[in-house]
Amino acid sequence: MEESTPKKKIPAGLIAGIAALAVTVAAVSGYFGLCAWVQDNGQLLPGAVAVDDKGETVADLGKFTEEDALSVVSAEMNQRLDSRKLTLLYGDGQKKELSGELMDCSPETVVRMGMSVKQDTPFWKLGALWLGMTREPTDLFLSAAAFTPEGEEEAKKVIQSIADELKVDPVDFTYELGSETVTVTPGTDGQEVDAAALLTAVEEALAEGKTELQVEPEAVPSAELSGESLSKLIYVEPKPAGVDETGKLTPAVIGLSVNAQEAQSLLDAAEPGQPVTIPLEFTPPGTSGDESMYYKDLLATVTTNMDGVANRSFNVNRAAESCNGKVLQPGEVFSYIGTIGDPSARNGYKPSTGYQNGETVAMDGGGVCQVSSSLYYCAVYSNLEIVRRACHAFATGYIPNGLDATIYYPSLDFKFRNNTGFPIKIVAYTEGGAAGKLTVQFYGSNPDGIKVETQRYTQSSTGWTTVYEPDETIPQGTTKVKTTPYTGYVVDVYRCVYDARGNLLSRTFENHSTYAKRDKVILYNPLDSGPWGAGTDVPPVAADPSVVTQPPAVTDSPIVTDPPAVTDPPAESSYGPAPEPTPSPFVDLPQPTPDQPSDRPPDTSMPAWLAP
Repeated sequence: MEESTPKKKIPAGLIAGIAALAVTVAAVSGYFGLCAWVQDNGQLLPGAVAVDDKGETVADLGKFTEEDALSVVSAEMNQRLDSRKLTLLYGDGQKKELSGELMDCSPETVVRMGMSVKQDTPFWKLGALWLGMTREPTDLFLSAAAFTPEGEEEAKKVIQSIADELKVDPVDFTYELGSETVTVTPGTDGQEVDAAALLTAVEEALAEGKTELQVEPEAVPSAELSGESLSKLIYVEPKPAGVDETGKLTPAVIGLSVNAQEAQSLLDAAEPGQPVTIPLEFTPPGTSGDESMYYKDLLATVTTNMDGVANRSFNVNRAAESCNGKVLQPGEVFSYIGTIGDPSARNGYKPSTGYQNGETVAMDGGGVCQVSSSLYYCAVYSNLEIVRRACHAFATGYIPNGLDATIYYPSLDFKFRNNTGFPIKIVAYTEGGAAGKLTVQFYGSNPDGIKVETQRYTQSSTGWTTVYEPDETIPQGTTKVKTTPYTGYVVDVYRCVYDARGNLLSRTFENHSTYAKRDKVILYNPLDSGPWGAGTDVPPVAADPSVVTQPPAVTDSPIVTDPPAVTDPPAESSYGPAPEPTPSPFVDLPQPTPDQPSDRPPDTSMPAWLAP
């Protein structure tokens, strides 16, 4: 009989474990199957809610299909957009309004955001979220919107109107060259609105439900102004005169510049926006070749009468000798005081007559103004640049009114610049003794045949009267002239430049000269009988029958194309004319018709002693 093998029993615990494992595997498989289904079911996860601009829940979109979620979101967004108003604040309290009606909602963005949240959620968590075993709220803001094509065009119009109102073009700095300085007026920055950027900001503000948006324009800087930039802008390189291939003289170029560091210091110290005056630096170009070729043309000449007073004529001659033979290179400034020095006794000058506080008094150097006036006359007719000039206190009589130049050492000088492009030689001499003549001539180069004439307009004249003053020192039966008379004048002078064919090239304002009136004062003994009656202490003022009546007003209105070169007032003291003004053919020219003293043909021959 076979012996049977006893059967082994499976422990109950093992069976239970296997069963539990099977259940677990099934559960896990089912859960991951659920996760896979949730991932692909096209529905939003639970917890996805539509939230308005204030953060309040508008609709629960959990487990909504994309189509259903789009319908709900679209309805909510359109309702909110239509009621939105955005106020654009700009300028000085100005405002414009835009409506949300210009926009269209974009529910797809909201739903797409909810779906992207599900895609970004770990796979293993999808089932738990769907079953509500865990909760992760997802706020989907109803702010996704954009301009419709029509709305965008309307918004652009409003934004462009604001941009136009706020736009300020920058103003670049300007400069004006004077005779010795350059005046710079700083520019101002502008401003403008970036219309494209503002359109984007408006769209975002409407989408987010904002009610106000401040529009701030951006600054637009003007051109850079610095000492260095100014120096580069006005720089002119000096170039000497020469001769071209045809043998014609070519003018020199006067160097022009400013010191960049000095200019920067002046700009930095100035008040914002205020004009700044900066000194100019001129560089004479020097000479090249044979200088004798430059003095072939007589540019201007004038001869005036001396008064016969020995000391005064001596001073005129001494000043003329100081100026005679003086050569001015292109760009060089002539200073009369710098040439003759101090017209005092210690410098070889003699006492004569001059003006001081309206009186004719004895002073060293009296008469030297006759030379400075002759130089001014020649400078004008040579078409040179006048740097500084002032008229006498009284009309001189020896040179046309408006063409004189007074000086007073050391405060008031007469200056002019050689701006012809060629060297200029001054010739000045006297002849005929104390009652002789003074001649001043400018020689240089005038290859283009330029001619200058002046137009002088006497705007008014004031005649002098005779005034009698009692003086017990005057012997009875006699009188004495205490003060010589002068008629007062107000004169405007214009410089007219013509080419070789007589065509007018320019007509510019030269100067405004005012000459005071001075009455004739006669001293008498108060015990004498006279036109005022016997023994009268205070005689009446007797009118002089020769009082000059005021001429008719100037009928034309000269156009001033340049400002007057000098604004100096008449000096209180000057080395003026002789005490008795001599008759002059210039003063008696008819007014207001302007005189043309340069019309007389000049002597163009060169003295043998001047020839190189």
